Amino acid sequence: MKKRVMWIDIARAIAMICVIIGHSLYQYTDSTFGHLIYNFHMPLFFIFSGYLYHMKSWDKEVRGAWLNLLLPYYTTAGLMGLVFLYREFFPKFLSVGFPPSATALLNMALYGVGVTPRTPMPTNVLAIGAIWFLMAMTIAGIIFNWVMVKTQDTPLQNVSRLAIFGTLAVFGRLISTYWLLPLSMNSALFALIFMYIGYLAKDGALLERQSAKLLVMALLIWLAVSLQQTFYMVSLETPDSLIAIVGAVAGTFAIVKVAQGLAHLKLTSRFMALLGRNSIIILCFHSIDMMFSNVPNLIMTAEFTTNEVVKIVVVVLYRMLIPITAAILIPHIPGLRSLFLNRAYPFKKRQVKTDAQA
Repeated sequence: MKKRVMWIDIARAIAMICVIIGHSLYQYTDSTFGHLIYNFHMPLFFIFSGYLYHMKSWDKEVRGAWLNLLLPYYTTAGLMGLVFLYREFFPKFLSVGFPPSATALLNMALYGVGVTPRTPMPTNVLAIGAIWFLMAMTIAGIIFNWVMVKTQDTPLQNVSRLAIFGTLAVFGRLISTYWLLPLSMNSALFALIFMYIGYLAKDGALLERQSAKLLVMALLIWLAVSLQQTFYMVSLETPDSLIAIVGAVAGTFAIVKVAQGLAHLKLTSRFMALLGRNSIIILCFHSIDMMFSNVPNLIMTAEFTTNEVVKIVVVVLYRMLIPITAAILIPHIPGLRSLFLNRAYPFKKRQVKTDAQA
């Protein structure tokens, strides 16, 4: 297995924590703080995907997507099904958005979008929650690899690739205004731009650059964009897509610099890197909790304080408890860990060829 880069894992952990915070802001979602979170947290993962990209054959790309992204997706959907089966045991703690039937839950999983989809025809499909990201990453990764392979011998490689990814991103954005396609296709198409930016950043070693001027510039751009607008990648809702891309890149660069700084702090870096390595587990269990738990609403309506900010902090702490506990425990559970972290814990141990076998 390739050696992991600690600052990348730490940046992933920061972004995943921001995902949880962003889903817990209630009336402050549309605040500047909320905008700062939504303008970078999902794009960062796609930028890193491009940054870490290596060209693969078609079958290897599809197999990797199935084992590392779709397997956790459908495992999480299955766990949601278990919650549904035993719903009568804890009705007080189930969200009002809980699917009304097993058929509704199945439709959610098969359609695979993170918000109630806009469609050109009437539909009762509900949102699957935060794991839309796994479906979008699957589709984006397959398309990205296919384009990269097919254009590897073309002249003006970077220009042609940018034109293809830009066209697909515009296509996904335009369609999203009236139809959120199945399998989070709109977000996947738009994500190609972020993946290619990450790929170019790796090629130019941009994320490794240590420059105070670049950091200050990135922070100012990220803040300026967040004062003006927000970017919901799940539905591609944003006033200006080009500005959204600029804000996402600036925010990602700033978070990368924070992560690189934290990587030098031994205790903090080890814990954050653990969360980053297991960010898929955090995403999946947060999705289950977010979609089905009524505990946050019980906290927000409780009378232990009238301060809404304090209540939101308690909600955030509650929402971090379940996924972070899962991220710590699941890597130690054989079988289950292979469903979420198959790259690290495959069902079959990979055979290492000896010199004689080679």
